[in-house]
Amino acid sequence: MRVGLASVLAALALAGCGGEGAGAGESAAAVVPSGTLGFVEVDVDLESDQWSRVQDLLDRFPDRPQLMELLNEQARESDLEYERDIAPALGDTVAFVFNGSEEDDVVVLTQPDDDAKYEALIANLEEESGEEVVTGEVDGWRAAAESQASIDALGEGGASLADDDAFEAALAEAPEDRLAFGFVRGDFADSFGGYANTVDVEWAAGAVEARENGPVVDFTIRGEGASTGEAYASERLEQAPADALAFLSFDGEALRSRKSMLGPLADVLGVRLEELLEGVNGEGALWVRLGGGMPEVTLVVGVDDADGAREALEPLLQGLPLEVRMGVVDGRLVATTASSPEEAVRPSGETLADSEDFREAADAAGMPDETSGFLYVNVADALPLLGLAGLAGAELPGEVVENLRPIRSVVAWSESDGDTTGATLFVHIQ
Repeated sequence: MRVGLASVLAALALAGCGGEGAGAGESAAAVVPSGTLGFVEVDVDLESDQWSRVQDLLDRFPDRPQLMELLNEQARESDLEYERDIAPALGDTVAFVFNGSEEDDVVVLTQPDDDAKYEALIANLEEESGEEVVTGEVDGWRAAAESQASIDALGEGGASLADDDAFEAALAEAPEDRLAFGFVRGDFADSFGGYANTVDVEWAAGAVEARENGPVVDFTIRGEGASTGEAYASERLEQAPADALAFLSFDGEALRSRKSMLGPLADVLGVRLEELLEGVNGEGALWVRLGGGMPEVTLVVGVDDADGAREALEPLLQGLPLEVRMGVVDGRLVATTASSPEEAVRPSGETLADSEDFREAADAAGMPDETSGFLYVNVADALPLLGLAGLAGAELPGEVVENLRPIRSVVAWSESDGDTTGATLFVHIQ
């Protein structure tokens, strides 16, 4: 795919994305053919609520970076000023379209506020990239691509992407207030690597949103086999200690069904994946806490054959710098660096389910009580672990640690509804 032009414009557009939903007003999807394979739309309205939220979030960091200055720093590398030269050339929305033309070309659509600024920006891009840019117009949108055929393909008439059932379904999964939205059809399944081996992808979509308490990334995929398993309420939260810095809950049966995706990783690690996943059932969990000044790691997984699973797991644990103890507790295999498997899963004090930090993180993220699996990281309390980097000979600049302090937590989870699965990542910034 020839994406030189798209890459340059994308860097400019994404650097300044904002707005009440990419395409919440007039969307380029209305002038794009229904059969379009890939579509990304970014709102670049610098006066929008989303843009203001991004700046508000950045203001919580010690350096308090100013977005406009960051944009201008990038633009000045091409002898441009963002507000003066780029913003009026882009307008409020920038769309990137891959319509499956023979040239495999990406078309960039904009509605510039100033046509002269648009022409000047195109000329600047040609000079910087050394590539010829073909321009045209499609139903009131300025189009730029590397071939005239790609632009012509957008203006052939017929149904539009905005009226396409798959696109409408994908858009319905995205938040209304967003920075950007992207959509691809199953023809791009190869882009999903191992996932495409187990899922007949119909479409996939993603969105980025700036909330008042942090950024959110949503990803949705629809297709036969896309389900990540039935939703469940985590029981392992009752076994993990309240001071766990990171906690991962996963569905063992769903993991086994995705073993083909893990094959390459298993080969690298030298793990007998078939034996390791054979008989895995129920909820599994992995958590990390700071015990005795060093990270304490515990893995709990339900298995039909604990001895066989232990034998398959041992090669993965060999060579680790910490001693790992394994045992069977309440019918589940436990591998831990704690003093004993029993102690690891039977904390004497409060559990993570009782933790105010965890509940605050889950509530801020909007994570439901039942998911198909989730990840929680207590970034604020994990910062002392960075001090261990010095023991490993790594030097971390003080400003890096200081700029991590406003990040309270990271929460990610997945949910499935039939053949549609969604994944959400949220970063809580205070």
